[in-house]
Amino acid sequence: NKKRYGIKRMSTDFGAQKLKLRTVLDGLEAQKDLAQGDAKRIQDIETQITQFTDQLDAMTLKEQEQITKGAGNRLERPPVYYAEYIQLDKILGAQLLQSEKYGDFAHDEMLFIVIHQAYELWFKQILHELNAVIKMLGQDDVPDKDIGLCVHHLHRITEIQRLMFDQLNVLETMTPLDFMDFRDYLYPASGFQSFQFRLLENRLGMLPEKRVQYERKAYHTKLSSEHQKLVQTAESEPSLFANLQKWLENNPFLADGNFNFLESYIKAAEAMFDSDLEVILKNTEKSGSTIERETEVKRIQDNKAAFRALFESESHDQHIVAGSKRLSFKATQAALLIMIYQLEPVFHLPYKMLSLLIDIDEHFAMWRFKHTMMVHRMIGSKVGTGGSSGYWYLKSTIEKGRIFADIGNMATYLLPRSQLPQLPPHLKKRLAFHMEQS
Repeated sequence: NKKRYGIKRMSTDFGAQKLKLRTVLDGLEAQKDLAQGDAKRIQDIETQITQFTDQLDAMTLKEQEQITKGAGNRLERPPVYYAEYIQLDKILGAQLLQSEKYGDFAHDEMLFIVIHQAYELWFKQILHELNAVIKMLGQDDVPDKDIGLCVHHLHRITEIQRLMFDQLNVLETMTPLDFMDFRDYLYPASGFQSFQFRLLENRLGMLPEKRVQYERKAYHTKLSSEHQKLVQTAESEPSLFANLQKWLENNPFLADGNFNFLESYIKAAEAMFDSDLEVILKNTEKSGSTIERETEVKRIQDNKAAFRALFESESHDQHIVAGSKRLSFKATQAALLIMIYQLEPVFHLPYKMLSLLIDIDEHFAMWRFKHTMMVHRMIGSKVGTGGSSGYWYLKSTIEKGRIFADIGNMATYLLPRSQLPQLPPHLKKRLAFHMEQS
């Protein structure tokens, strides 16, 4: 016990000591500013600053040595100080009010900054979760347990999105007149310049050609050169959409033995349409309504045409070229297979993952919509601080921002459970979890 106590005593509280030294240095810097014109006083202060800075550097070096020495031994690691661990001094010192800088303090600018800083922190966390999912789905052979981890990370993202949505309610406690108190000091800064959000869109799979142009220029031109490089690099890297498509295309159950999912589904769909047509013709014959019959027959024909894109690769590829679809023919079939047979044990987590991707798309669309409505409430149809058309620009991005629309549109191709093709017993067994007794 004495030995353990001695080791713990040797682990100096570097965190608290370094914080004290930084406080002293801050005080000396302030004294130096006040001593303008007094050369001797400034020289004395600079000498003290040098001494304390040397102490701080020596303490940092000693701390690093102790960290290296005690990396595998908790008792030999230096104690961690809460404020230093989360860099609280940096966080709490990062609210620099432009209105105060120009001697025109606006109370609500603090709220405006804090809300946007909180958003940037959440963007960072979403990117952290997203990168983990992209990496796992990018494997040539994705282990089943990794799908569970993907679901976990994606679910966390949806919970963060809910918080982001609620934060707008806090921001809306600021009135339009409150905002006008400091808005003019923000030019030409704009939320459009959030490089993390642009990075997030690219990592999800946003295509450059799908973006709404900003002042008829590429989106990245409004960013700093450093941030432009980051977002443009992300455009050429594997995205969540790309790796999801690759994973779906590797689905081994689309053709299994004598079972071919596409052929079976075509037969089931045609039987459903034929049955619907028979019912419509019979009912309209009784009513004698030619217009009603033609309308209903056309509706069924339109639905059959929509299904044809799913069943025919050429038709599907034409939709991709036209921009009305993006997910590949084979990946679309795999996603549908998962959606239809979601209750099969092997498909349960993949179905959950696809559902979460739809949620993420919807949550960002809802967030964009609420943000757009809030901007309209704050500035009406005025030009945004960054020079955009403000409300009208934001409104145009709502639908354009959807990445996984093809997954969300799967409901178009679903058949009632009673009309789904039955899976053969050998495939049912492969899709189930079962234990063999020894």
